[in-house]
Amino acid sequence: MKYLILQHPGHNRVYYNVADKLALAELKLASKKLSVDCINIDIAEIKNIRYLSLETESILNDDDIQILSRLSFVFALFILDEKDGHECLVPIAQHEHQYLDNKISSLLKYPGKTNELFTKMMINVALLASDFNYSDSIKMLDPVAGKGTTLFEAGVYGFDAYGIELESKSVHETLIFFKKYLQTERIKHQASKNQIYGPNKHEAIMMDKFEFANNKEDFKNPDLVKTLGIVNGNSTHAFKYFKKPMFNLIVGDLPYGIAHGNVKDKKSASKTRNPSDLLDECLPEWSKVLKKGGVIVMAWNSFIVGRNRLSDTFKTHGLEVLSEAPFNEFEHMVDRSIKRDIIVAKKN
Repeated sequence: MKYLILQHPGHNRVYYNVADKLALAELKLASKKLSVDCINIDIAEIKNIRYLSLETESILNDDDIQILSRLSFVFALFILDEKDGHECLVPIAQHEHQYLDNKISSLLKYPGKTNELFTKMMINVALLASDFNYSDSIKMLDPVAGKGTTLFEAGVYGFDAYGIELESKSVHETLIFFKKYLQTERIKHQASKNQIYGPNKHEAIMMDKFEFANNKEDFKNPDLVKTLGIVNGNSTHAFKYFKKPMFNLIVGDLPYGIAHGNVKDKKSASKTRNPSDLLDECLPEWSKVLKKGGVIVMAWNSFIVGRNRLSDTFKTHGLEVLSEAPFNEFEHMVDRSIKRDIIVAKKN
């Protein structure tokens, strides 16, 4: 059987020019989760339109279609059929998997924002590389949350999403935006703010948390309520904030050293452009809050530090870096000063 996937047209121009390479790598990873063997995965062009091509030994089942429907680049899915000597594209209904409308990440605009489809791809890569599945109750942490794009994308998938962000201004803007979104979309929700760490109120670290559900009936059932929580604190204290290995996935976009750098702490304005320094401090804490079989995926600017050095940092802290294909096929140019890549590491 031959399946064709039409790529999402919503990529910006720069991202779309490299999206076929990234989509191909994501599809190769997803194919390992399918119930059937894949004979060939490639890029195909039909009538000057680009598709991703997937050949299988037998027809895909409902679970397989669900996996493909969640991939970041999928806009339309077809099976290639032959009728009366002509090739026909027969559309396949995708699984409806969105808990929050995927427009949420595109509403908020700010300098240095990562393309939301790339963020979605990182979340997919993390889950596909982990020991967990979409049917599991997934909790995800973004320890460098910024203004929340990764948290919102996790919310689209119906994951419980938590973030840590040092800059209080970013946290405030994220909270205001998400509250307004929930109100505008008339999503049943409840907001709370609680101290999660600190010896006293003066030195308290707070978590702002939204609990929400699609309707009032679901909100009455704790199993159907989703969570988005943000800690205004330092990511080097992740275990002090969460106190146990509660996350299936940790996904984040490390500072690229262009629009922003790594701030050491609130008392210092000094920044470093090297993400390896940040990881060296944070990975011991991130690993403690990650469940066994969980995965960390981080994007970074490989112009600043090479893959080998970054891999060594992860390995030093007891994590397995997944470096074989397709995990090493995500590097791409963003502009003259940023060559973006992702690193995938697993806790065994």
